Amino acid sequence: MKVLERDACITGAGISAIGRNVNKPAIDLALDSIMSAIAHAGLTVDDVDGLCTNPAVSETPGMTPVPLRDIKNGLGLRLNWFASLQEGPSTLSSIMTAAMAVATGQARHVVVHRTAIQYSMMKQSREAPLQDGAPARRWNNWQGWSYPFNALSPIHSHAMITKVRMHRHGLTREQMASWVLNARKNAQLTPSAIYRESLSLEDYLSSRIISDPLCMYDCDAPIDGSVSFIVSGVAAAKETRNRPLRIEAMSGALYGKDSWDQYEDITSMPARDVGKWLWQRTDLKPSDMDLANIYDGFSIQPIIWLEALGFCAPGEGGEYIAQPGQITLDGVCPMNTGGGQLSGGRLHGFGLLRESCLQLWGEADGRQVKGDPELALTSVGGGALAGALILSRQ
Repeated sequence: MKVLERDACITGAGISAIGRNVNKPAIDLALDSIMSAIAHAGLTVDDVDGLCTNPAVSETPGMTPVPLRDIKNGLGLRLNWFASLQEGPSTLSSIMTAAMAVATGQARHVVVHRTAIQYSMMKQSREAPLQDGAPARRWNNWQGWSYPFNALSPIHSHAMITKVRMHRHGLTREQMASWVLNARKNAQLTPSAIYRESLSLEDYLSSRIISDPLCMYDCDAPIDGSVSFIVSGVAAAKETRNRPLRIEAMSGALYGKDSWDQYEDITSMPARDVGKWLWQRTDLKPSDMDLANIYDGFSIQPIIWLEALGFCAPGEGGEYIAQPGQITLDGVCPMNTGGGQLSGGRLHGFGLLRESCLQLWGEADGRQVKGDPELALTSVGGGALAGALILSRQ
């Protein structure tokens, strides 16, 4: 089987100012991260002939504030190829689509950006509540079934998954805290992280419950910001400044039901399908990974992901992350080395991918994984969304 994604690599990464007091229009954030990625790759705007993002549209305020046409027109790009995706296996689908574009010769260097201003929009919504007599909002798709129960946040379905796992597998809050505390410890070494204050087990266990049994620290932190990458063809990558990070394998499989709360195994997610297909596209194994950045919109998600990806057996995710020296920065397989989304801030998985790239380029500063890492796995998505890829330093 020809693994076509190996003809694609990531050659640059950029980030805008991120946080809760950025005070910049979304278009400025997007352009800042894009120009940073182009410069990081040692390219110019004229070298870019492809453009991609995901999602194209969303009912969630602040989720998709910058259309592709604004980027194209703002930078004066001459594009051989572009795509803006509404559906796909998590936000990584834009990276996967760009990889296929360069692998098939449709483009040489593709800019892929992810921009969100969800925190600003949430704040604006709180400060300007609906007036009396305002028309009711119509909720479509799966949210239409959840609305009557006032369960519009994904935390409700993930709290249900967590409860079932506690009953079936003996998962404990102390085990979940292992992931949360490790993320916070790594965030303290990451200047851009949103939460850098110290956090103890006692703080975690006594914090406010949001949806039983998930507490405030089990939830990621909404912020404003943008992250961009340059995805290049292998031949075109010779023009760039950085050592290319080849996509060894990628997966966006979905075999089961496309649902946030009705997946056939309620304790799992499509992550299980993604893991099954990922390892069929490479001879590598989970034990070969030098580090991993695993999606953590909620702390239950990495437990599900690690089982789905084969780092541990089904039902043993809680025990795996609680093992001393397993996922820490100096552990067997360091994970979420930049603080993840729980402490680093919610960048919809693009922050996780950027962290994997920085580690492989040796640019992670005070949190750099020891041993000159060469392989990194990144997984993105929760609920019905899941995608993963392995990067190999060339």
